[in-house]
Amino acid sequence: MKLPKYRHAIIAIGCLGILGIFAGCYQVSISFEPTATEVASTSSVPINQLASEQTHESSGQISQITSENADVKLLSYHPSTENKGTGIGSLRMSNQTTQPVRLALLARRGEVKSGGGNAADVPAHWDFAPQEGNDKGLVLSLPNGNLKLAKGDVLVAFAQDGSRKYWGPYVVGETPLPAWNSEGKEWQLILNN
Repeated sequence: MKLPKYRHAIIAIGCLGILGIFAGCYQVSISFEPTATEVASTSSVPINQLASEQTHESSGQISQITSENADVKLLSYHPSTENKGTGIGSLRMSNQTTQPVRLALLARRGEVKSGGGNAADVPAHWDFAPQEGNDKGLVLSLPNGNLKLAKGDVLVAFAQDGSRKYWGPYVVGETPLPAWNSEGKEWQLILNN
């Protein structure tokens, strides 16, 4: 029996089909997401041209820089360090995802701050059902008292459905999330898909 002329192509397509079936069974997905720096700093102006045109704004507003040599305008965002909260407060968590999530806390000095003192022996993690605390969020606490977050504490959330998805790590007071709510004196963490 003589094999067809395109036997290598047929074998390759068959192997890719079998691989696709296995990937579909195990819900394997590949996604490419732009990093925060790729989204926030899109520019067609060379960096050496901008070096002479730097502005030192820290008001958290969008500013326009116009080059005198060319008609190129650059929109840039300068995040405000003044707007980031540095307060000590409770944590309000909202799980707006479709997955069950575990939120883990790594305290700054290896201890969890609570209303009654140190609670280093208490596990610092909380489990959330899908959409739990979706509207207003839930204020987290510990068995020994209220949870108090301070600048430098680290929060990480993991999906518990086997999807290997995670959110974070979030460093309190240094990353955009959790956000400081000065009215409620609390940190707010909202997880989205």
